[in-house]
Amino acid sequence: MADKKITRSLEDLMMVYKTLSLDLPLAGARWSLGLGGEKETTEVAWKGYDASVRLASTAIDNFYRTPLFGAVMARSLDRALRWQRLNNALAGAFFTGLWQAVGLPTAAETQALRAEVQALRHELRSPATSLPIRGTERKVGTEPQMRLEASQVKMKEERAVNPTRAAA
Repeated sequence: MADKKITRSLEDLMMVYKTLSLDLPLAGARWSLGLGGEKETTEVAWKGYDASVRLASTAIDNFYRTPLFGAVMARSLDRALRWQRLNNALAGAFFTGLWQAVGLPTAAETQALRAEVQALRHELRSPATSLPIRGTERKVGTEPQMRLEASQVKMKEERAVNPTRAAA
């Protein structure tokens, strides 16, 4: 089996060499003199290309099978993962301090605030409409009424004091 692979690789190597050094220049010269056609030159070029692709594939496959390649990749992956963990820890420490200095809320704080708003919405809406409110249900009402309520909410938000502006 190994002898067949070596023989095939040597045949491919000779085919690439022969195509690049003899067949392709001769076919190009014949085509330029009008003795041969474009089809002949193209066939010679494709034959050399196929042989070079087979040769490269075999070389890459043999390279991947070497124990040295496996050992080098294992070491480099281990080191890359360690660097990734270190970078994640440093970025977390840096950005936590940055968020606190700037005064921006973190993702956890934002999610907690959303949960509180949903709970308040549920408490206020449920007794008024006597219908249970779920997050996936659509609001019942006409389109103009929904627009009016949205604009009222927007106006209330604009009147509210922004804590980051008040601190400045």
